[in-house]
Amino acid sequence: MGFLRSLAGELAGGTVLAAAIGFGFGLWLGTAWGVAAGAGICALLCAGWIDRAAVSWIRRRGLAAMDRMGGVEFERHLATLFADLGYRVEATPATGDFGADLVLRRGGATTCVQAKRVSRPVGITAVQEAIGARLHYGADAAMVVATAAFTPAAKALAESGDVELWDRDRIASDLLIARGRSKESA
Repeated sequence: MGFLRSLAGELAGGTVLAAAIGFGFGLWLGTAWGVAAGAGICALLCAGWIDRAAVSWIRRRGLAAMDRMGGVEFERHLATLFADLGYRVEATPATGDFGADLVLRRGGATTCVQAKRVSRPVGITAVQEAIGARLHYGADAAMVVATAAFTPAAKALAESGDVELWDRDRIASDLLIARGRSKESA
């Protein structure tokens, strides 16, 4: 409940503004169709604004906590977040993991995850480890999840090696928001 209450407080001002704009547009047109169009505009404005505000809320509160974690703690945190998204998660040994920190399974597909809790851009080595892990574990996919951005070389190898890259923005939008929503519905 805390997630939605905090987010609702921050969204209230923007929702009222969007509703006023939509209603004003409808009155300006002076017809029932105008009011309907105004309501539609209001809905579109609110949906986009709420999504951006939710990501912003997560960035301020969720990612700051991740920045204070150590590597193993970050891996455990990711395991919880992926489980919230419906994956069966297997953590690999801290050493001798063949490049995968987590192995995810859902819908018959297996994905190897290389986790990097760092503050500097992630380089090519992490992508190489993910490719090796995909081969070693016989996985269908590989990804690198990092609390920082990726270097151009890492992006290029990920493209040619079919490795999905998740930076801190993707963590905020996909993992943390999904976790917040799943906690609220429980």
